[in-house]
Amino acid sequence: MEVTAAAAANSQTNSSAALSQLTGNLDSFLTLLTAQLRNQDPLDPLDTEKFTSQLVQFASVEQSIQTNNHLETLIGLQAAADRDGALSMIGKTIVVDGDKAANLGAGAEWTYTLPAGANDVRLTVVNEKGQPVDQFAGDPSIGAHAFVWDGKTADGGVAPNGVYRLLVQAKDLTGAAVPYEVQSSTRVSAVAFSASGPQLETGVGAVALSDVKRVIGG
Repeated sequence: MEVTAAAAANSQTNSSAALSQLTGNLDSFLTLLTAQLRNQDPLDPLDTEKFTSQLVQFASVEQSIQTNNHLETLIGLQAAADRDGALSMIGKTIVVDGDKAANLGAGAEWTYTLPAGANDVRLTVVNEKGQPVDQFAGDPSIGAHAFVWDGKTADGGVAPNGVYRLLVQAKDLTGAAVPYEVQSSTRVSAVAFSASGPQLETGVGAVALSDVKRVIGG
């Protein structure tokens, strides 16, 4: 956040300096133009077309600087809105794309989505080492399916806390693989700010605000 603020402040300073210099140049130009018009030869008047062209250029540059200032203001407002939005998610459960979910003692939740044509679906929960913990039969029907794992191993034991993955194996009637999508639910515990924007700290790691697909609530 400090890097972003410093960059924004530096950009605003540069824009102000550019506008100040442009104003000074324009004042000098108008002073020179007025003096030349007053002292021009009536029999050989000055060509005003060049002066008009220069005035248009000054106006164009000034408009560009003002547009840049407005854009910087909008970016600052958006950054503030993102910070507020990220802070409001602390303590809430969010849904993100990915097969990782945190087991904090009560299991974990995923949602897998299938297209038409799936016939056989098998779900496998694996630990951080990729070792299978338990396996389940999935719902092959089209659409999204919620899957809640109770945190137990295949032999009925309690799986240790940690990050687990849900592997989906979906096949059609011919045995060919069917594409699928997996989303997981995770709780936001804190928010970190960096130059790239707010990062939501969760049990599965940092999540960018733009990667949040759904907010379930507290």
